[in-house]
Amino acid sequence: MFNLIEKENVNVRRLLAGRVLTNIADSLFYMAILWFFKVRFNSPVILSLIFIADSSIDMLSFTLGPLIDRIYIKKMLKIVTVVQIVTSVIATLLFQAKLWQNLTIWFLLAIYVISTIGSTLIYPAEEKILPVIVSKTKLAKVNGVFQMTYKTLDLFLNAAATLLITWVSLDFTVIISAVFFAGALAFYTKLILPRKLLLPESTSEYFTENYWQDLLKGWQTLKQEDKIARLIMPFAVTNLFYGISSVGLPYFATEHLTKSAIGYGSLELASSIGGLVGSMLIQRLTFDKNKIERLVVVCLALSGLAIVLEPAVPKGMPILLLILFFTSELWIVMMNINFKVLVQESFSPHVLGRVETINDSILSSMIPIGSFLGGLIVARFGVDWAIALEGVAQILTAGYYFVIEKKK
Repeated sequence: MFNLIEKENVNVRRLLAGRVLTNIADSLFYMAILWFFKVRFNSPVILSLIFIADSSIDMLSFTLGPLIDRIYIKKMLKIVTVVQIVTSVIATLLFQAKLWQNLTIWFLLAIYVISTIGSTLIYPAEEKILPVIVSKTKLAKVNGVFQMTYKTLDLFLNAAATLLITWVSLDFTVIISAVFFAGALAFYTKLILPRKLLLPESTSEYFTENYWQDLLKGWQTLKQEDKIARLIMPFAVTNLFYGISSVGLPYFATEHLTKSAIGYGSLELASSIGGLVGSMLIQRLTFDKNKIERLVVVCLALSGLAIVLEPAVPKGMPILLLILFFTSELWIVMMNINFKVLVQESFSPHVLGRVETINDSILSSMIPIGSFLGGLIVARFGVDWAIALEGVAQILTAGYYFVIEKKK
């Protein structure tokens, strides 16, 4: 496993610590805002504004790419985190507002959007920084360490935020989020990052005098790297079917396990543990660039096979079902980390912010469409089809990648 204790890896430790604190703060802030909207206004329509804001920012994240590439990344991390601290303080004040509830809704939504845009800027920063401070031979291991840490947090973070809101208050929860943001700021400030991360004047091939031309340059650079371009679109299709299966999953749990929330929670827990184990395993593997592409194919095929088998599990064998959910997520996380490394190795850090945000936008845009189709498929054909289709899509995508590899 990559040794984060080694002295020369102090930058990696600081970045990881900052990202962990940012993740915790984001979760606390998100849950507090969500719960405030639910309790204060008691309207599913108003509550849906949060989800619309989330999905819209994800789909439009590519527009932020030139900003990530143009600003010295350490400066951007500091500015964005300060803004997030300020938004947390403002949200606490808005929670106290008793009058002008309609204005409170829109002010809070605006604050949430600003904070979420900040997070959307911070997350690709990790992808941009790591290839500069970590050698290529250690990229997979370091990405694995980061993903393992995030998966561990995911196991309890939302539940912990809910308990905190219940035991103390919404105001106190948001104040705590501001404290975590401040802790992240302290670690980001201590990062030692070479300015070669972003020097537009010496890398004119990636920059123009116009923001939108810079954005177009990101699309052109991604398109020129045929290998990544060929991978990203089929991934988007598999995300469409992921959106379909996500809608079907709660119904699948009640049909195949138990009608209580425990069944759904058990499947999510098995998947989370599978992702955690996958992120640990990938740290022990070392591949060159060509082998990484082959591993993506293998992981996608094995994940798809496990998902296809899930609806076929007899109802009296819950352990087998949990194993399949564990296995599918293990392979998909290993594949995602390998793809992340492939992108980091394929592009200059000067354009990586644009490439990463374009990829994220393409992948994210398909999930809401899949979620809409998922409701129709579950209603018309049943939940088993919604689950199995994701597995079939993954297997077909793996076959597509395999054919491309053979033709090279």
